[in-house]
Amino acid sequence: MYRETERPLKLPGEIERALSGFTTSGENYKTASESDVFRYTSSDQTVFLKIQGQTWSPPLSRERNAMVWLADKLSVPEVVAYHRDGDREYLITTAIEGISSENDECHGNKQHLVESLAEALLTIHALPIDDCPIDKTPDALLDEGRRRIDDGIVTEEMVVEVGLSGSPSEALDGLAARRPDLDRPVFTHGDYCLPNIMIHDNDVSGFIDLGYAGSGDPYRDYKAARYSVKRNLGEEWVGPFFEAMGVTLDMQRINWYGEIEAFG
Repeated sequence: MYRETERPLKLPGEIERALSGFTTSGENYKTASESDVFRYTSSDQTVFLKIQGQTWSPPLSRERNAMVWLADKLSVPEVVAYHRDGDREYLITTAIEGISSENDECHGNKQHLVESLAEALLTIHALPIDDCPIDKTPDALLDEGRRRIDDGIVTEEMVVEVGLSGSPSEALDGLAARRPDLDRPVFTHGDYCLPNIMIHDNDVSGFIDLGYAGSGDPYRDYKAARYSVKRNLGEEWVGPFFEAMGVTLDMQRINWYGEIEAFG
């Protein structure tokens, strides 16, 4: 991986061509994911380059696919270029106007913020999904977990971290036995947390980091939002957020989606 102040020196030709006319400071904006992230600017545009090797995180191709499908449905980054070279992926996307809602500058009116975040999530969940190509229903998540166990990605330590016990296979069998029923899937962001929601002029301007997106249970987003609102705004704002959503939480369902995260 690149050091935080080191710019990528050698890029595939397709990516180099897409970045022609752009410059970068080389600062790595990497966060909790395994992607290295570099900001490039030209005279009239800002784009971001993500570089990711083989890791526990979803491949960048999934994020690309989600953004392509969402392009005419939701305010998400535009895919400029994607390239895979062996185990390494490169993804260039446009920037979304505004700043991340985790920024203190967005917290002057927390009531308005949580209402805006709730309204934006309702908008996401209302998207038609008849032709959505990405399945994130409970059965699909369990199938993905089994694949990741077979590939040696899921470890016993990861299982313990989410409060489960036994081998990864035993823990996943336990989750399968108590999978939540899902009558009506919706489109889900998959990681609906404040760092991934952009704010401009005090309102939501768009959404980033869509590698976990797909049709599934709205509780996937409730789980992430509950944790993120508590962490970034304070526990006292969790209630107002879900009141604005019109949702009374089922904590067993919240916990299931927290536990399945150990498997991908």
